[in-house]
Amino acid sequence: MIRAAALLAAACGAAQAETWLYRVALDPDEPLLARVVVELPAARRVQDFSVQARGLAAGVSTQVGEIRCDGAPLAPDSASAWQVQAGRCLNLTWTVALSAPPEGGVDLRAKESFHDSTAGYWLFSEATSLLRPVDDARHGGEIDFVGRGPAHGAAPVGATARRLLPAADDSFGFYVIGRLPGATVREGGFETLHLDADGGDRRVLVAEHGRALRYLGRAAGARQLAPLRSTVVWIGGATDDGTPVGVAGYRTLLLSTATRDGRMQQEETALAWLLREQLLQAMPDRLPTWARESLAQYYAIRALRRSELPPSAVAMVERRLLDAPAPHSRLREAQRRLEAGDEPARAELRAAGATFWERVDRAIVRKSGFRTLDSVLPQLLAAQWPGGRLPPAVRERLQRYAGESAIEELLAQYVGD
Repeated sequence: MIRAAALLAAACGAAQAETWLYRVALDPDEPLLARVVVELPAARRVQDFSVQARGLAAGVSTQVGEIRCDGAPLAPDSASAWQVQAGRCLNLTWTVALSAPPEGGVDLRAKESFHDSTAGYWLFSEATSLLRPVDDARHGGEIDFVGRGPAHGAAPVGATARRLLPAADDSFGFYVIGRLPGATVREGGFETLHLDADGGDRRVLVAEHGRALRYLGRAAGARQLAPLRSTVVWIGGATDDGTPVGVAGYRTLLLSTATRDGRMQQEETALAWLLREQLLQAMPDRLPTWARESLAQYYAIRALRRSELPPSAVAMVERRLLDAPAPHSRLREAQRRLEAGDEPARAELRAAGATFWERVDRAIVRKSGFRTLDSVLPQLLAAQWPGGRLPPAVRERLQRYAGESAIEELLAQYVGD
């Protein structure tokens, strides 16, 4: 009895820091089937637990099948998870049925794993293809892709070929396996690998990306944005009207775009989306959600304005990303709805919030004649936000630069302070 209790206590303590090593085998002779094996840590073998694909909670369909413990099949329980019984499993294995891209291109919103035989690469999605312990926010892992390479996405594990599995409360992990043409942009603390999976000409966009990151690094101030290494994968296909579709993962950004005569269409929209998502991942966690989402969208627009892309096309992006003058609801209320599970509130935070900062910036310019919101951004990023409200010192500075009545009116109209 004492020994069993000690084992259980050790298991609970080890579970706080356990790391699973997922070995994913890919075979070019059978490219639409992946095989995954995990040797369970000792702590997991002494208690029952259930595993599930994390994307199910986000409404995506799983691609896993043939789930076994040491060769014995597991049956799903009532929650579409699979229970692993204590003392009966050393190796957990399953297969992943990968998709083949349809003729019109990949629908990234499905967050599926797939193999593109034309471009010769795999995209492996944690959301639909990896089993993780249910309701364990501490669970971590590493992924080793066996048989094909190199692998990109998420973050590398030291000097190894393995990639990091994001934490259970972080964005999904997406991984690209195969040799694709690429270009790297390094600016300040940003390092971005652009991988070309559809043969489009993105030299202009890559150059403009570097220009935008230089501006954002200067505007944010020294050490206010966290260093960020990320991978951007450019994949063929888009919406019916040619609008790019983006999916943001943990340090991996997937962009589905339309091309014409080898040139990417609506590259201004794609660049704005890319900048916003990178800012969201680099901004300090201390900012409340409404401030992070709105500042990221607004500063993506500000960076786009400084590009050498066609002004008329940039103006079209502005009209799409900046809201009408009257917000649908106050930003802090929209944040509460988002935290309660109302995902459409995120778009409201971004559009109405970007409009709020745009109007603050205009008020600063009108009063000072030479300052802009850039003069306050480093303090916005460095400050603490008590109760999710605008920091008092920042509020005082904005009042001094733009006028007390102007700032208080905008806060009441947009933020709900």
